[in-house]
Amino acid sequence: MIITSPPYLNNYHYNRNTRPQLYWLGYAEKPHDLKALEAANFGKYWQTVRELPTVELAFTLPDTDIVERLEQVRSCHPERGIDGGHGWANYAATYFNDCSVFARNMQRVLKPGGTALIVIGNSILQGVFMPTDQYLAKIAEMAGLDIVNLDIPRTTRVGNSIIQSDVRVARAQKSHQLYEAVVELRKR
Repeated sequence: MIITSPPYLNNYHYNRNTRPQLYWLGYAEKPHDLKALEAANFGKYWQTVRELPTVELAFTLPDTDIVERLEQVRSCHPERGIDGGHGWANYAATYFNDCSVFARNMQRVLKPGGTALIVIGNSILQGVFMPTDQYLAKIAEMAGLDIVNLDIPRTTRVGNSIIQSDVRVARAQKSHQLYEAVVELRKR
């Protein structure tokens, strides 16, 4: 069984916010050590990918609108340069590419009949709703896992750090629901 909550698509800088734990656990001894961890993180931090050329998905995900949503994000606020939609779309594409690696590794390590429970929150990037739980489930299915259930035990999340756009929390809640989901998967 796997029970985990991978990083969310919310631009939370996990290395910075867990720095003491990284030192205590021996993953870092000096600030320079954090750079390698940042580059290897699941769901890279936005600032590490925003200046890259267009990051494409490394897979296709039939019967979803993931490509269209990424293009919608990419087209937002081109006048803002790297702070506009291009950087955020790179961030999201990198995140979903990491989801693909994660799903393939889950499929590899689970025994037949094994279950994975993944707690993950959805996101809003540049005002564009991203159903990360649904995309992760489809990505895992593509990797050979069965989708058992998508449950939403927590229907309220708030904060501009989650939204990361000119859409503020009050406005976003009128058109988008931020939530946390549990994606239940099983290996055949």
